[in-house]
Amino acid sequence: MQRQRGIALITVLLVFALVAVIATEMLQRGQLNLRSVGGLVETRQTYYYALAGEAFARQLLARDIVERNSTTDTLIEPWAQTKDQKPFEIDNGTMQIEIHDLQGRFNLNNVVDAEGAKRDVAVEQFKLLLTALQLSVNYASEWADWVDIDQVRSVNGAEDADYKGYLTAGHFEADTSVLRLLHSMQPQDYAKLAPHVTVLPAGTATTININTADAAVLRSIMPEALATQVVARQQSGGYRDLTEFQAAGLTTEIADVKSSYFEVVVTVNYLNRWQRVRTVLRRNNNSGTAVTFDVLSRVRSPLIDDSE
Repeated sequence: MQRQRGIALITVLLVFALVAVIATEMLQRGQLNLRSVGGLVETRQTYYYALAGEAFARQLLARDIVERNSTTDTLIEPWAQTKDQKPFEIDNGTMQIEIHDLQGRFNLNNVVDAEGAKRDVAVEQFKLLLTALQLSVNYASEWADWVDIDQVRSVNGAEDADYKGYLTAGHFEADTSVLRLLHSMQPQDYAKLAPHVTVLPAGTATTININTADAAVLRSIMPEALATQVVARQQSGGYRDLTEFQAAGLTTEIADVKSSYFEVVVTVNYLNRWQRVRTVLRRNNNSGTAVTFDVLSRVRSPLIDDSE
């Protein structure tokens, strides 16, 4: 009888031990699930803060036209000062907003026309930019061959037969990172070139805003001495029109004093979760009071510089 009682006690203890193990495992899994859900919620909240920063940037760009009635875009306007401002304080974190004028950069898609044929003027402009940056001008030929529709190799260029494992695009591109695929492109050269170039919508060649372009980009469309003069003028508000430059032979097909394409970069730190969102905007209706925006691209990424 006592033996049976002992067996029963042992059985009860085993059951309790098993229940305790199961309960502990369920508790641990529940905690992991809560952490996982919490992480997803925090990540999503970080993204929403980034979208709020993008909306603020749109307001700045719209007010530049509606309130200031501006017919030019310059480096002394509020939107251009965002990168130098301290990050905004948000609940449990910070948010940094930067607005860049993409028409202050060379549009890589300019090297071909709507039919995919090379535009020699733009290719030469690209070569001048590379020269100003002390990079190989062969990159311009390779890029032109990359996006043009034919398979005729340019001098110092590269077509499908020169690549192993992949082919040239044969059409307009949507991201500057494609430069890394060029036949002879070196990582350090891409890092040096990337801040001076962009890819804007295909079809119509975009102009360079002389009020926002840096010295290297300006030297791709005008003599070095004149570019130096323009950079100095930018600090006091730039130029209101192109009259001075038309007299020097600079046409409105290459240059302008206003812009329509901007990149908004929002970097958010929320509860020690970092996220960067890059958005390319096209600002429409650059006169009057009706200002609208088209989102051409929006990329979420970790806090890693695209040029690295």
